[in-house]
Amino acid sequence: MKNALKLALLVSATGIAQAEVMTQTSDYFWDVQEANAPAPLSFQAFDTMGGTRELTGISVSVDAFYSLEMIAENREDYAITTSDWFVEAAIFNNLSFNGYTVFGLGSTGYGPLSADLAIADGIEQSGNDAVHWSFKDSISGQRDLMPFAFDAFIGSGEMEADIYPFLSLGISPPEPFFDLWITNHFHSGTVELTYQYNTVPAPTGTALLLGAGFVGLRRRR
Repeated sequence: MKNALKLALLVSATGIAQAEVMTQTSDYFWDVQEANAPAPLSFQAFDTMGGTRELTGISVSVDAFYSLEMIAENREDYAITTSDWFVEAAIFNNLSFNGYTVFGLGSTGYGPLSADLAIADGIEQSGNDAVHWSFKDSISGQRDLMPFAFDAFIGSGEMEADIYPFLSLGISPPEPFFDLWITNHFHSGTVELTYQYNTVPAPTGTALLLGAGFVGLRRRR
């Protein structure tokens, strides 16, 4: 009976999965003037190594600096005031991993933005009929992903990943008429991807040992 008890304890000790963490970072630079395309990121997919590793958690974070410049200009033949129009802007970082998108990670908002604008003078982006806005600051955010998203991260080698700083604009109704230009908008920063996983021990040796133990007990009877 004592031998059987020892074998049971051995099974318990060797069958415990070990929790591990793997963290990767990828730097990026994104510029709205460069074809307005997402910036690529470099990450390795999570390799299960033939089932010896089990993915249990994923977290994604962004730490970046951004610059945003906009110009609004009156196109009417009469002056318009702050009560006549507005622009409301917000920046959201959208990240994609093998087709799965993490929306709105790290965000900041402005507005409503407005100003008194003189009668249109016919000269673009200057004069009393135009207003310039400039914003520069840091932006960050962190998200723990739900298990239904894990499949997009499982594989071998480098995964397809990118970041797109999405600019959302809320604009007042059509009257009065004004133009809006985004003259500068760039981000530079770091995306961090962390995998939490369990290392699953191979059961073969323990199973054989357990079988041998019970055979021995039967023979002694």
